[in-house]
Amino acid sequence: MQTRLSRRILAPALLAMAIAPLALTATAAPGDAERAEQRQQWQEARAERYAEKRAALFERAGLDAETREALENAHREHRQAMAELREEHRDRIDELLSDDQQAALDEARREMREEYRTQKRQSHAKALQQRMTEMVDGWDLSEEEREALGELRRAHYADMAELRNRDFDSRQERREAYQALRDEHQAALAELLSEEQIEEMQQAVRKAYGSRAGNGNGNGNGKN
Repeated sequence: MQTRLSRRILAPALLAMAIAPLALTATAAPGDAERAEQRQQWQEARAERYAEKRAALFERAGLDAETREALENAHREHRQAMAELREEHRDRIDELLSDDQQAALDEARREMREEYRTQKRQSHAKALQQRMTEMVDGWDLSEEEREALGELRRAHYADMAELRNRDFDSRQERREAYQALRDEHQAALAELLSEEQIEEMQQAVRKAYGSRAGNGNGNGNGKN
């Protein structure tokens, strides 16, 4: 009975610690103006990459300069035509819908997108929770180690909440604060788990959330 109770406590603790990098990233997200600037930079970089790929494609195909220029002109005309179509579409929407209706549609779209993201996060969390429980079953952890992991989870939650409510003078200061918390968390985790256990936990996160999740290296003087 005691072991079963410990498993119920430990698995959420591992889940919370495993997805900590995701939570830290989410709370440190930039504002709307910064996101718009980043999106613009990303679009410009993407257009540049596409141009480089087209040039490489033309080179490999052995196209002469005149043909290349004609194709580039066709590509620019296509982009311009698409931009004009989008503008016509926006004008048509403005004719069909009032400002209030458009605002209602925007809000409904935002709510549906958030509901989808929530459902996706819950699905990932459920799968990861199951995986964490299975890992706990395979680890030779003492009751003291299980309790220590639970304490680490609660302390980490408290530290994250404190950072979310703190005012920072700059984005750099905010990033450094979250990175320091992440490093501290990784060091504490390494005191309780072996490097193999940490890696197994992070692999489960990557599988559930994608390759960019749970990128902490987990190095430290963990159990061997």
